[in-house]
Amino acid sequence: MKSDEPEQTKFVWLGRYSPHETSKLLERFEQVGIAFRAQPLRAGYGGSNGPTVSLDISVDPARGPEVDQIHRDLFGDGLPNYESSFFRDHRNV
Repeated sequence: MKSDEPEQTKFVWLGRYSPHETSKLLERFEQVGIAFRAQPLRAGYGGSNGPTVSLDISVDPARGPEVDQIHRDLFGDGLPNYESSFFRDHRNV
């Protein structure tokens, strides 16, 4: 999945999300025209639930404040994914 942004846009990794969370994020990004990339991953097996799937989401860093606000609106003030390059400036470590 990709937005309609040109290929030369440099994206930063936002984080890894479940399909449900991804659909919420991408719907909001599309509404406001934020460029993104979504890369599906097969993360492993969820026990009796079968394979688990997650998606890596990358976004246009120029839209950082908007992405941050959308993320906060959807998921609250929970800690961001600290592996994400997008949230690197927000670390308290």
